[in-house]
Amino acid sequence: MTDLAIAIPRLGEFIPTMQPSYATVDELMEAHDGRTWAEIKHDGYRVQIHRGKRLLKMFTRNGNELNYQCYPDLVEIAKSLPTCIIDAEMVTEGSSHKEVFDRVQRRFRKPGIKQETVNKYLASGIVDDIPLHFNVFDTLRFERKGLLELPFNERMSYTETLDVPEILPVDGEMVWGAADLEGLINDVTKRGEEGLVCKNPDSHYLPGSDRIDWVKFKRSETLDLVIVGFYQNGNYVKELPFTSVLVAAYNDGTAGYETMGKIGVTRKNLALDIYDQVREYMKEQRPANVAFSEKLDRPSYAMHVPDFYIDPEQSVVLEVKAMNLNFNRNWQTCGRKGDKAFSMRIGYATQLRPDKCPKQATTTRRIRKLYEIQEGK
Repeated sequence: MTDLAIAIPRLGEFIPTMQPSYATVDELMEAHDGRTWAEIKHDGYRVQIHRGKRLLKMFTRNGNELNYQCYPDLVEIAKSLPTCIIDAEMVTEGSSHKEVFDRVQRRFRKPGIKQETVNKYLASGIVDDIPLHFNVFDTLRFERKGLLELPFNERMSYTETLDVPEILPVDGEMVWGAADLEGLINDVTKRGEEGLVCKNPDSHYLPGSDRIDWVKFKRSETLDLVIVGFYQNGNYVKELPFTSVLVAAYNDGTAGYETMGKIGVTRKNLALDIYDQVREYMKEQRPANVAFSEKLDRPSYAMHVPDFYIDPEQSVVLEVKAMNLNFNRNWQTCGRKGDKAFSMRIGYATQLRPDKCPKQATTTRRIRKLYEIQEGK
């Protein structure tokens, strides 16, 4: 393919992001022809930066522009870039990947917040207390050259030419063979890093692809699920607006949502944060775009029926950790076949993911793949 045939992404127009998928080490090595580029997975917020001669835009992973007033440090850093579009992670310093993420989350503010809130944010000194920088992991345009259809190893050569302070290429190395990759995964997790993202050196930038060109290996997998229902408890009702939520995965084949389980939310700050964002959308009717089990209509399942519901498109994404995944007879609908569906064993809420929209929740397809890996299938 000649350079002229490669589409040049337009500066200022968000490019849907390519997302890592799941696979076993052996599956990955077969798909990547026996070698893969393994990058350290940094725990921050993803951002797509568009820099032109008179243009600077930065987007979250769901295509929303950052509230630039809240990130004067990042704006100054990005001004030093040449004309380009890069895929990066917004990060800071910390003693562990969890501390890094927590500190970045403290800096994050949604677009559209009131000017009064912005002023308080800046006056608090948080910009100086938690300075941010970028780790770059892909380049999608460089000067007037479109890179989306170039192999990853060629795109990486452009990333490595970015000589800008506080914009650093992600650490990575080429790994040959399954045994070496398994050893690297173990070494990385023992050092306290979050994990690896392994990339096929020959892969193009293909948002929404089912291919396993990018694969994520983490110390413990988390699920990003959408809240679709709320449960109240009389013992807590005076302190909390609800004590549990019903969460769902996104089925990108049907464009609907499928329930995964009931999660306790008894941390007051988390419950109130959720409530503050969803209170005006809570209702007593079930949303039509969520698949609910018919078992919820039986008297014996009354305890599982939410007190209130919410349309997932108006809801929030909750990060959830689970001991493992089950595929058995239950009252869930995620990936349902017959009377069996995917559910979580001992799931618990960790934090909200304000950087993700509902359609960027973990998909049913990915949950199925995680379960197959868990079961060694």
